[in-house]
Amino acid sequence: MSFSTDESNLKASTLHIITSLNIGGAESMLYRLIKYRPDLASSTIVVSLSDDGKMGLALKKMGVTVISLRMNRWFSSFSAIFRLFRIIRSERPNVVHTWMYHANLLGGIASIIAGNKNIIWSIRRADLSIGESVPTFLIMKIGALLSKTIPQAIVCVAESGMKNHKKYGYDATKMIVIPNGYDVRGRKPKESERKKIRERFNIADDEIVIGTVGRFHASKDYGNFVTSSSIISSHYKKVRFFMIGRGVDRSNSILVGWINKMDCADKFYLFGEINDVPAHMSAMDIFCLSSKTEGFPNVVAEAMSMSLPCVVTDVGDVKRIVGEAAIIVEPGNSTALSIGLSEMLSQSAECRKDIGLKASNRIKKEYPLSATCEKYDRLYFSLSG
Repeated sequence: MSFSTDESNLKASTLHIITSLNIGGAESMLYRLIKYRPDLASSTIVVSLSDDGKMGLALKKMGVTVISLRMNRWFSSFSAIFRLFRIIRSERPNVVHTWMYHANLLGGIASIIAGNKNIIWSIRRADLSIGESVPTFLIMKIGALLSKTIPQAIVCVAESGMKNHKKYGYDATKMIVIPNGYDVRGRKPKESERKKIRERFNIADDEIVIGTVGRFHASKDYGNFVTSSSIISSHYKKVRFFMIGRGVDRSNSILVGWINKMDCADKFYLFGEINDVPAHMSAMDIFCLSSKTEGFPNVVAEAMSMSLPCVVTDVGDVKRIVGEAAIIVEPGNSTALSIGLSEMLSQSAECRKDIGLKASNRIKKEYPLSATCEKYDRLYFSLSG
């Protein structure tokens, strides 16, 4: 296997190592962090343990050097460590910043071997059970053991994540919380996009679209969303459901099987992974998070920044994110989720609009991208200055 970018003649002040560069929460935050300081793009290297993905292509357009190790099996971990060692040893970056459990472990080991101790780990999860993913759970626990010796700092995206990972054995003295940040400029719903998408699917003006966004994964609990939607549909005839994300399409036999068991299968629209998520959010009237576990879900803040009223499950730092600008329900409970959605549906269009504006203003005030990036800048400087 070879790199997608030549290793030679690279110069990096910061080297990021991330598990993948597909569209996701960590990937999106990394992209926003680099985009905030375009003057540093040419001195930044991003290494993906897998392939470039859509975020990798976007980073390249900004002038960032993106290297893909194209790992596809775990027996290639030793090869990945060696390749990372070569890159770090050659470039001698001021800081090595790793993102997510697998990148933390492999990138941390490679950096130590290469003699670079300015290592930052990132924890993006709130919690993780052995039943959810045994290999990932083991990687997380190994990380806990090595957290006392490898990283200089451990950045958690959520307060709940820091609390739980302290219990898992991570070094509490190194842990800090830096939440995701957002640039809400230009993220307003557009009537032209709303009209175009709704007309494409023959959705009338008086019909209400409930949407959700996220990859197909057990943590997203899409079975909960489908069941709740079916309950809602039996009471509200003029409602449709948008589902967007990697693996959320008609080729997913599991998801389609859930939907086909319901009486409202014709009301579901499965888009898969798309580039114009904001445009499709413009076509929504309510956003729903059905997850049973999260850290700091980007998608909730992004929906709020689009002035969408939200109904969300009480997971991770969701309560901190939404404040009083959303309806919060118990996770893993389809009855509770359907009641929450019914409550939002029962509001007038004007009231839902007011809730959406309150949500947008909260993101603008509490989670500005500038504040998040400045915290990272200070952390980088504290290690390399």
